[in-house]
Amino acid sequence: MRGNIINAVFDRMARDERVFFLTADMGINLVERIAQAYPDRFLNVGIAEQNLIGVSAGLCNAGYKPVAYTISNFLTHRCFEQIRNDIALHEYPIVLLGTSAGFDNAPLGPTHHIVDDWGAIAGIPGIDIYCPSSVPFAEPLIDRLLNAGRPAYVRIPKGEPAEPASTADIVYLPGARAHTLIATYGSPAQNALAVAAARDDVSVLVFNRLRPIEWEQIAQPLRDHETVIVVEDHFPEHGLYGALCRLCMEAGVYPRIRSLAPQGYNLTVGTSAAYYEAIYGIDVAGIEEGLRALEAAQLVRS
Repeated sequence: MRGNIINAVFDRMARDERVFFLTADMGINLVERIAQAYPDRFLNVGIAEQNLIGVSAGLCNAGYKPVAYTISNFLTHRCFEQIRNDIALHEYPIVLLGTSAGFDNAPLGPTHHIVDDWGAIAGIPGIDIYCPSSVPFAEPLIDRLLNAGRPAYVRIPKGEPAEPASTADIVYLPGARAHTLIATYGSPAQNALAVAAARDDVSVLVFNRLRPIEWEQIAQPLRDHETVIVVEDHFPEHGLYGALCRLCMEAGVYPRIRSLAPQGYNLTVGTSAAYYEAIYGIDVAGIEEGLRALEAAQLVRS
């Protein structure tokens, strides 16, 4: 999806001379053609992510529409103060593109396991948050965000999944006789879809936008299911699990909500995202085991 999104930026730059692309020493074999085609609207700030945000804010003052791209953990955590002070306080319409998500950078260890990023950004008012779960949603997203004129953070998973084939912020895929709803986003959405494809007693609710979540878009699925399992590659308390718990309490809707998610920073050495997904039960086998555990505990009807 990174390539699809960067291609969309390139195409928009051909049509809109106000779009300015910045990176922090990232995007090898992805961003070179932007630098070659639009050298006056391209800047690599180097390994200086805080400058990435400060320069982007300055470009807003000059009338540009900045798109800032780097690894998600550096973009969100290293730049938290700059995002708060330079973007949110001024409501600058800067699009922040964070490459990798969850355990995409598995071999690099917990400093690069991006399991606490969007929850941190969600603590700052006024920034929309997206995590595309498929290429069909990702491809038109750049035009949409640049047209919206609002600050936005995009959490970009690796891979090129084709499903769900929808441009909707939230995609509801009901099972024929489902009592359990799997709520998910990003890379784990593919695991949830694989589980649902093998059984008709599970529905899936895929989130492409994580903030804001409109209650009207999720009310019916949550009312229609006795149990909700939130599957995510992010800490649950300030991830989707926490958001859905709050929304349900505010609306007076009380399904049983359970979480399958990372529970801490993992120092074990793994070479792939699948290694960590298996540890935390967010792979296909883990989700199936979570469903069996619920059934055994009689939390859902047989």
